[in-house]
Amino acid sequence: MKNLPNNMKKIIWLIIPFVLLTTRVNSQNKLWTFQQCLDTALQRNITVNQSRLTNELDKVNLEQVKANRIPSLNANANEGLNLGKNVDPTTNSFVTQAYHSTNLGISTTFNLFNGLQNANTIRQNRLNVEAGQFDTEKVKNDVTLNITTGYLQVLFAYEILATTKSQAAATAAQVDRTEKLVQAGKSPESDLLQIKSQQATDNLAIINAQIQLDLAKVTLMQLMEIPISDHFDIEVPALVEPSSTELLSNEAIYKKSLEVMPQISSAALNSQAALVAMKVSEGARWPRLTLGGSLNSNYASSRMQGTVVNPEGYPFFSQIWDNIGQSFSLGLSIPIYSNRQIKSNIDRAKINEMSARLNEQNTKNVLRKSIEQTYTDLKAASKKFEATKEQLKAVEAVYVNSEKKFDVGVMNATDFLIQKNNFTQSQSNLIQSKYDYIFKSKILDFYQGKAIKFN
Repeated sequence: MKNLPNNMKKIIWLIIPFVLLTTRVNSQNKLWTFQQCLDTALQRNITVNQSRLTNELDKVNLEQVKANRIPSLNANANEGLNLGKNVDPTTNSFVTQAYHSTNLGISTTFNLFNGLQNANTIRQNRLNVEAGQFDTEKVKNDVTLNITTGYLQVLFAYEILATTKSQAAATAAQVDRTEKLVQAGKSPESDLLQIKSQQATDNLAIINAQIQLDLAKVTLMQLMEIPISDHFDIEVPALVEPSSTELLSNEAIYKKSLEVMPQISSAALNSQAALVAMKVSEGARWPRLTLGGSLNSNYASSRMQGTVVNPEGYPFFSQIWDNIGQSFSLGLSIPIYSNRQIKSNIDRAKINEMSARLNEQNTKNVLRKSIEQTYTDLKAASKKFEATKEQLKAVEAVYVNSEKKFDVGVMNATDFLIQKNNFTQSQSNLIQSKYDYIFKSKILDFYQGKAIKFN
């Protein structure tokens, strides 16, 4: 910038703050879609990440048991200093001089048969890995439902706030008209006082609705695991008004959910894993057959070559090469009595298998009850929504008629405000029933494996 003209420098220094301000405003005015809220929550949620790590540990365990099928290989080396009378390991003869020795060796062991415990343990760990993946999906589903609830709560708060503002605007218009009527002598001043009192009540309702909206946003941000920000806001989608479509029976929905809900798959895999674990325990009753082999060599500084009269030193590598020895072994271990450890392990495995089966059935029962409850709630929400729509139509007609009467001075303020409050309450009831219906329908779709979307 040193070489730039002064006018250009001034322009640049004027542009920089503008760009920074624009960037800040854009970042503050970001509107979060439902999918962005959900993706953020799934990425940051502690329970989801813990479940992923648990599954990674299951994978490590699987790789470990797979490696048990491979022969083990060990190398050893020992260096010793011997003083006094000792046995030369290279000649097996007594020597009284001080010498140092070296022993080198490689050994391997291979498990030929152990009652199929290795194979069954691998099967068990594979099932654990698959079950862990479904457990993670179950946690993600829980987060999805929580975000759905929080997102809908914000949308609901927005509609309530809009309704209260609309009512406040209508009341403000009534205040202006009533003031003119009072000034013209066509309405008593008490009507104006009552309308102004209603205006204060409407303004308080706006504040309360704004507070509820702010609290709903805080709840959603906490579910997303992001810091609380005053500039957080969501995109308000164009929600389609729920319609009373023909529903599948709860039995059909339950059958569908058995195929798609991850907790069902996880429970079934855990039952299979428990059954395989019992086979692993029973495998301990079988004999064990192992194959072993080793390659060894040694060196001793006391060993000489040549004749007794004219001995010569025996070089290190020559001794190591000349003293190489091999050995092979075939071992058979037959369990006869183990202080009831094998029997106790089998009994525990059987109990765990029965417990896993019961847990699988309980998981199915919990899902069935949840679907039955949601299905019943959805039908009730549908009826309530249709009823509140009819109620609002009737109450609105009465309110419009009352407003006309009040404007011409036929109805007093007290009776008019009663009808106005009835209309406001009906609007609130309709919004509540609409969002309750939307939420129940989304949950029931979710149980059938359908993704939750709002656009």
